[in-house]
Amino acid sequence: MIHILIYYAVALATCSFAFRHGGMPERAVAVAFLLAAIGSSMLAFTARPAFRSVDGALLSVDLVLLAGLVAVALFANRFWPIWISALHLLAIAVHGVRAYDPSLVPWMYAAAISKIAYPMLALLVAGTERHRRRKSSYGIDPDWSIPSGPH
Repeated sequence: MIHILIYYAVALATCSFAFRHGGMPERAVAVAFLLAAIGSSMLAFTARPAFRSVDGALLSVDLVLLAGLVAVALFANRFWPIWISALHLLAIAVHGVRAYDPSLVPWMYAAAISKIAYPMLALLVAGTERHRRRKSSYGIDPDWSIPSGPH
């Protein structure tokens, strides 16, 4: 239980930093992370087997989070959202491993899908800090890429 509280503290500090110093992509990812954490927490209070099989509800939260992260990666004028999306795709792949190999020990399944979140939070901090530095140095750091169409 303490590891969950530690994650929430780190996630809250990271997302606060992104809200305070980030642009719209950083804030969008922070909102997505917080909503996913809330959704996952709400699921923890429902009666279901703890990681003894593929957790469909948790997988659903992860898929919605992936959709949000990919949307930011597609339109943000940043590179780091691509890495966060790729890391989260790894977390989703762990659900597939669990479905493929039901003998996977439940704590390994739980640990694998939860530990990937820390590098994702670190990337959000790094992306936010880089945005802050670019804005400080150049006075501007465009948030979104504008697709160029025919003129």
